[in-house]
Amino acid sequence: MIRPGLPVPTLLRLRLQVQLTTNRVARSARKLRQEVQTIIYNDLAVLRNNTRLLPLSFQRTRVETSSASAPALSVLELQALMQEFDTHFQQLVDLFCWAAKDGIHDERDERYATLRCWFIANYEPLRPRLLDHLEIAPEDLTLAEAGGTPPRDAFESLFLPTNVDAIINSETVIYRIMRTRCAVDACRDQMERTEMPRC
Repeated sequence: MIRPGLPVPTLLRLRLQVQLTTNRVARSARKLRQEVQTIIYNDLAVLRNNTRLLPLSFQRTRVETSSASAPALSVLELQALMQEFDTHFQQLVDLFCWAAKDGIHDERDERYATLRCWFIANYEPLRPRLLDHLEIAPEDLTLAEAGGTPPRDAFESLFLPTNVDAIINSETVIYRIMRTRCAVDACRDQMERTEMPRC
């Protein structure tokens, strides 16, 4: 029986208020996440299309490498290695996102060690080509952990440290990931446009 004029029970009122507040917070979080994703994608597009918008301290600094240090690979081998590099790089970025979100896991450290070994073994032949599309910033050359090998560029700063936490706790890791992602995309696109030699 409904009795008009009686006050709504306190417990029911609280439950409704909590539900309304929860829905409002969820909508705000969804909207904020979409705005942040839009900003990141727009920033990546700007970085890809116009590096002149970067501050002067981040303008391109070439690091010369001798051609003798990198093994000579054919165009086909370089393109295949670039595809593999792109796949492994995306897995590395995904691992950083997962580690930053979920914290410490044994699987995380094991997966990072595997990816790190792959990059150490396969980065050098692609390095000169990737550096053509990468701006070197001062933080790229900073040691992430005491006693480690100093990185020569932003890519190495992402895979040389032995500890994932040294990377994900860095204040500049997102900026380095964005710049290296742009360099990978630009290098891959350039290599795909490279005319194949005729037999």
